[in-house]
Amino acid sequence: MNCQGLGIRQNIVFRDNTSAMKLEENGRMSAGKRTRHFDIKYFYITDLIKRKEITIKYYPIGSMWADYMTKPLVGKDFHTYRKNIMNVN
Repeated sequence: MNCQGLGIRQNIVFRDNTSAMKLEENGRMSAGKRTRHFDIKYFYITDLIKRKEITIKYYPIGSMWADYMTKPLVGKDFHTYRKNIMNVN
């Protein structure tokens, strides 16, 4: 609780890429020869995770509502995403 008596919300980042999650959680320790060129600023998220300011959770790609705007969808997937985002029956 903070000074005003409000609960503190935990920041959760949802990912669908387990390799990216391992890099974020372990930092340089899980970096291979293809990721050694990453600048230190990209591992800032690793510090946030260690300080428990954010949490990373796996979320399957078929459930990410942001995919509606970033990927071409057809058929059933398109209608499902559109229905939920635009509140269309």
